Amino acid sequence: MTRNLLFAFFGLMLISMLAVCFYAGSQQNMFDYFNQHGSHPWYVATLLDCYWGFSVFYGWLVYQEKTWWSRVPWLIAICCLGMIAVSSYGLLRTYRLNKDSDFEDFLLKGRLAQN
Repeated sequence: MTRNLLFAFFGLMLISMLAVCFYAGSQQNMFDYFNQHGSHPWYVATLLDCYWGFSVFYGWLVYQEKTWWSRVPWLIAICCLGMIAVSSYGLLRTYRLNKDSDFEDFLLKGRLAQN
């Protein structure tokens, strides 16, 4: 049950982020927007808030992953793709769980399915 909820949550997150990014990109060039609004105080505050949140998530990811060979690409993906990368990692982590796993198994290290 928990595994299905996690798949639904991260799947919805990924689909909605892809949809809103494609929509926004079809309306305005991202770099034009940055040039117009990049110095606005609320833009800077929102961006800083977002990247502090990514840092917290990445701390959890470092705890989960065993090697820097898997950690560093995820850092790059999170910095470049934001919640698209976060939701992709959530889906991957959920896929690795046993079918009878609970939310605690998702959060804690060493509780993945044994292959």
